[in-house]
Amino acid sequence: MKKIILYLFLAFGLMSMNTISSIKNTDKSVVVAEKFDIKIKNDLDDEVSVINAGSGGSYRLTKNATTTIKMEEGDKLHYYEKGKKGALILTATATMHGKVQLLSKI
Repeated sequence: MKKIILYLFLAFGLMSMNTISSIKNTDKSVVVAEKFDIKIKNDLDDEVSVINAGSGGSYRLTKNATTTIKMEEGDKLHYYEKGKKGALILTATATMHGKVQLLSKI
């Protein structure tokens, strides 16, 4: 009789460990941020360097050229002067995807 009771406790103990581990595994979720293309046309008189504060990529915007930068929602684009982040140019939004932004207007 003692062996039966011992086996029942062991069985219930193993069953409860299995349900706890299965609960822990179901709580995983993956969040993937969507990247979109922002096109910036440098309509200023000189070349300009910029840096994406979100991904850390730096870009050289040549005069009268359009440059495409991949950004995520909320990423910030700054002027890049002498190896340091300068003034804020824009904060990326999904509405900017695929549209040309004139540097003189932003």
